[in-house]
Amino acid sequence: MQTYEHKTAPYLFRLSRDLDSGFSILDAVSSCRIPEKFYFSAKDDPFILAGLESALTVEAPTIHDLLPQIGNIWEADATVPLFGGFSFDEDDRPSPEWQRFGRCRFTLPFVEFRRNSGGSRVSLNYVTSRKLPVSQVLREIADKLRYLDDRFSELPEVTKADSLSIMLLPQKLHWNSMIKNALQSISDEVFRKIVLARKKILTQSGIWNPAKLLKAISGIEENSFTFFYQLDDDIAFLGRSPERLISIRNGRILAEAIAGTRPRGKNDFDDQRLEAELLDSRKEREEHRFVSGFIESKMRRYCNEVRIESAEEILKLKNVQHIISRYTGLTGGQTHPLEIARSFHPTPAVGGYPQENILGHIRQSERFCRGWYAAPIGWIDKANADFAVGIRSALVHGNQLHLFAGAGIVGKSNAQAEWAETEKKMNNFKMILRKY
Repeated sequence: MQTYEHKTAPYLFRLSRDLDSGFSILDAVSSCRIPEKFYFSAKDDPFILAGLESALTVEAPTIHDLLPQIGNIWEADATVPLFGGFSFDEDDRPSPEWQRFGRCRFTLPFVEFRRNSGGSRVSLNYVTSRKLPVSQVLREIADKLRYLDDRFSELPEVTKADSLSIMLLPQKLHWNSMIKNALQSISDEVFRKIVLARKKILTQSGIWNPAKLLKAISGIEENSFTFFYQLDDDIAFLGRSPERLISIRNGRILAEAIAGTRPRGKNDFDDQRLEAELLDSRKEREEHRFVSGFIESKMRRYCNEVRIESAEEILKLKNVQHIISRYTGLTGGQTHPLEIARSFHPTPAVGGYPQENILGHIRQSERFCRGWYAAPIGWIDKANADFAVGIRSALVHGNQLHLFAGAGIVGKSNAQAEWAETEKKMNNFKMILRKY
């Protein structure tokens, strides 16, 4: 057992051991019936970070207010990971379904699971504000473990959802009006691109089971992040996102630009036809280049050496395909990863272009609070981070399931096509509900 001392919570006790190669972190998280837990699996990488219970939760109204609090944790151990994220728009008051998440929230778990190419490991984190005898700490850790052991059950059964009622926000008529207003603003050069979102609220008689949804989205075979942040038995934000905001490992930043969309084809020939159509579309290339140009400029702000790893390739997902460009660079390490993530957000892929004032335009156009939808979600330690963009996502709130999707509006957009695109993006959860 390692013991550390730092300012805010003077003592952090941390115990770690390796896990057997056959241990399933996903099954452990899914089958433990406790209110707070999380799961994060990377794309292009075997890395998984997950947790049960909270040893310490840090919340703040802004990233600026959060950093001093979490900085104290890393005075104890710079490698301790915290999982969480922040809202899409810090100036937008959270609506009732998002209030538990707040604006910025990160968790240090009591039970921490981690997997990488070297194997799997479990750590126990115990934080106390006063100096305690080691024997007492061990007793309290043992008590908490016995409590958790009693909360494990069989994996959630796969059952069909109850009959559902569906609410659309906005309705299609209002969506058409939103697109018309956006196109007028683009014509007036107020902005050059804006991403507008819509959502579906699926309501059933009983509460939604977040663990079942986690198991279902984890079964989708595609190159994407899986994220899951449960704050109570019936409150969770989860998704299967193809989009990385930034990854920082050992001073190297990886960032991606994803924009431009077509559906997948019914067969190989049809799929290749749609891919060619996507790459040949002036509208889709313009939309993508707003994002890639923005990402490259941000990379050059924080990195000494910026490389374009790939430019305007095709990323194929289960239901849709996108144009993707990838960038890497070396950072000097003077800026904390969380501050870099905050600077990148929102990219033109989820906000618009130019970045200045775009949040205000989105707030005026949409009739719902995005909350954590399309915002950064992932993990950080003192020098490293991996943040997905919280798209292809859903919010569990009691007996309601809120599904989200957005579309990038540029000068050649039309309302009908963008409505169809957002429907296609939400189809991931149609597949999930078949397995629920």
